[in-house]
Amino acid sequence: MRLGIAWRLALVLALVGALAAGFTGFYVYQASSALVVAAAQNRLLTSTHVVKRRITHSRESISRDLQVLSEHPLTQHMLQRPDAMALDGLHTLFKLRMQVNPGYMQIRLMAAQNFGLEVVRVDRDALGPITVQSDDLQEKAHFSYVSQALKLSHGETYISQIVINHERGAHLVENKPTVVMSMPVHASTGRAIGVVAISIDVQGMFDLMAQDLPPDFQLYLANGVGDILIHPDSRLTFGFDRGQRQLLQDHMPPTAPMVRGELDERVFELPQGPHTPEALLAAFVRQEVRVSSDERHLLLGLAQPVAVVLAEVERLRLAIVNIVLALSVACLVVAVVLARALSKPINGVGRAAQMFAQGQLITELPTERNDEIGDLARSFSRMQTQIVQQLEELELSRRELSDQARHDGLTGLANRRLFAERLAAALAHRRRHGGEVALLFVDLDRFKGINDTQGHEAGDAVLKAVASRLRANTREVDTPARLGGDEFVVLLSGELDTALLSALASKLAQAVSAPVPYGEHLLQVGCSIGIGRTPVDGDTADQLLAAADQAMYAVKSMGRNGVRFATPTPDAPSQG
Repeated sequence: MRLGIAWRLALVLALVGALAAGFTGFYVYQASSALVVAAAQNRLLTSTHVVKRRITHSRESISRDLQVLSEHPLTQHMLQRPDAMALDGLHTLFKLRMQVNPGYMQIRLMAAQNFGLEVVRVDRDALGPITVQSDDLQEKAHFSYVSQALKLSHGETYISQIVINHERGAHLVENKPTVVMSMPVHASTGRAIGVVAISIDVQGMFDLMAQDLPPDFQLYLANGVGDILIHPDSRLTFGFDRGQRQLLQDHMPPTAPMVRGELDERVFELPQGPHTPEALLAAFVRQEVRVSSDERHLLLGLAQPVAVVLAEVERLRLAIVNIVLALSVACLVVAVVLARALSKPINGVGRAAQMFAQGQLITELPTERNDEIGDLARSFSRMQTQIVQQLEELELSRRELSDQARHDGLTGLANRRLFAERLAAALAHRRRHGGEVALLFVDLDRFKGINDTQGHEAGDAVLKAVASRLRANTREVDTPARLGGDEFVVLLSGELDTALLSALASKLAQAVSAPVPYGEHLLQVGCSIGIGRTPVDGDTADQLLAAADQAMYAVKSMGRNGVRFATPTPDAPSQG
């Protein structure tokens, strides 16, 4: 079967349409995926820095608590002259701090003597803070948070390594991830006489932070050599405590440069593998430990499953596939219609289109047909109506935009552009037909004070009122305009004499000076008016503007609130 040119054209159009839709959909999918992944990376890195700052703030808060406790008079008294009253006072003080801070598992005061014997100790159990009696107090000098803290200066903090707490009788914190922060207690002589230590539940602290993160975020923490401390899979945490080290750089190789100290932050995508049951998008930052500690830095990270990140893109992919299929079907249908439509009626519509393109309204179209040709004709008729309507609306919009481009948006007066056009036209008319042109340069007095004390809204109210008064006190043929800020100008042309200009300027000055109601206040400004006119002050726009401006500034220098001609004459006195 031999296909005619119309059918071959139809097949080519259908194929081109389907390919175009397919390539467009593929590009949109690829671009959307990249944008979503980039946004997720930025969100992860930002969230990681937020968690990092929260850890820093928590450390600083604990240091402040340690300083308060180490400098408390009861602490000094208990270490040097212990008695029951001081002991009860410290028990109460420690309990209050633990009630305020749920993450505090222990607060202890240990003496520098007696092998670091605990002098005061408050632990947390299931019912809350409890006092540990003297028979259960222990010697702690062999722990670094005592021995190292005693070497520190006044107010310095020591942070222990994050480990599983195996200290005997530690109540809730026993066998749990713990970090101890301590600070020396110094006597008045400067000698270290004891240590105050606070034990923090690391897992609880990070669980609390995780509550503020999206539910699909995974939180990670490793020490300076890469030992995993916090991980979604608790079996991988604190492996060194069981003799089976689990290193972050082994599970997530992109973090190895951070462990070595070569990078401070990194965002990466981790494919599914032996250590990752699903592909992850991760962001890690290196946090320096800026106080005395066996840990020099920590690695903090957040991760999110790639599948969660791309879930929205997957929905978009399905929508794109449906759209591509629909467009392909539509292209095929259109192609078939085109093949069948290469006939006389289409030629008639084509001629009608040419007539419309030439600006002629089409009245004869086969809109009465009940087939595709009739649909096309009716669509063309509707299109013609809509285009005509849109052209009318476009012309109206053009006029409105043109009007807005020549008028000040706040006051509605002519702006600098329209003023310049009318000034040029007035000067041209003067050169051809005679007459005079005058400019009244109006600058408000005390306007800045209103802006500074009452605010810009009050200033805008004053500017609107001044504009209204300028319009009300000038002729329709005159052009009041706002040049900017609190500067106005009035353009006058025709037969102008000195008395008329002087009277008009005084009238404007009086009108502008009237109070402006604003809320419960009456705002009042004055104005300085400079008058430039032809031919005595020049015959060009620049000359007139410069003359009027100089006259206005002369009024300003003479005390403001007055009128002055640029070139005074015997019948044109200056008013100050």
